[in-house]
Amino acid sequence: MPCGRKRKRKKIATHKRKKRRKAMRHKKKK
Repeated sequence: MPCGRKRKRKKIATHKRKKRRKAMRHKKKK
């Protein structure tokens, strides 16, 4: 069970990282 919970936590972190990267890219364009 902990393994599945850890996997879900990792997925959320990746999504947050992708969103931050997109914002950084937009700032660079500006």
